Amino acid sequence: MSGRLQQLIGALLVFVSLAMSYVVYTSTIGVSDDFGLLLTSGLVAWAILALPELAIGLWLISRGSRQAKLSDISGDLIPLIQDEGRMSVSAAARELGTTEDVVSDAAERLARKRLPVVYLNRSTNEIVSPRSVELRDSLLHLLFAQRRMTFKQLQEVTDAREEEIIETLRDLSREGKFRGVIDENSGVVYTQEAVEELPNAVTSCPNCGGKLEEPVLPGEEEKCPYCGHLITNRLGL
Repeated sequence: MSGRLQQLIGALLVFVSLAMSYVVYTSTIGVSDDFGLLLTSGLVAWAILALPELAIGLWLISRGSRQAKLSDISGDLIPLIQDEGRMSVSAAARELGTTEDVVSDAAERLARKRLPVVYLNRSTNEIVSPRSVELRDSLLHLLFAQRRMTFKQLQEVTDAREEEIIETLRDLSREGKFRGVIDENSGVVYTQEAVEELPNAVTSCPNCGGKLEEPVLPGEEEKCPYCGHLITNRLGL
């Protein structure tokens, strides 16, 4: 659900809560002359009829506002980093007129996309374009963020040949810097974390039953290629 839609639903729920508050007030005001009884009955009725909508509405507005802000920042962050190659989080925040936390969150979200055009290097606190650094550094950071990527994905975001990617991953594995599986038959690279999570992955669409080419790992969302249903593996959420 998009941030704007969450904001809209949240605002509607707050409006419903206000309307129910008015209904509670008009319904209880003439029930009794005892102020204590009137207050108690009014609060109980309000807590049942209006409080849930108010709490959920405010939560959705807050969550939606943050997601909308991240989406707006992401759209500006991509061309900025692609032009610069790499940039510190603080410099990017100043350039975009926002906070470092928002920029970091936006970079992490972009790094988890199907084709990540930027990623966050936490050791240097920089946002990096995969094509602007050495292949081995790009592969390590991309796989850390994604957990699993195909050779085709890695080729597109790093602009490297498949043979280069495989050889670099083998070198990193021999050096103990990469732990996981390099499956040349299926053309997929799995980190150790992804391998451990495969038993809990969703392998077929819960809506149409179609078998998925790539299992949906815990915490991931993928659209079914057959029916378009959004598959969410909530084990990691």
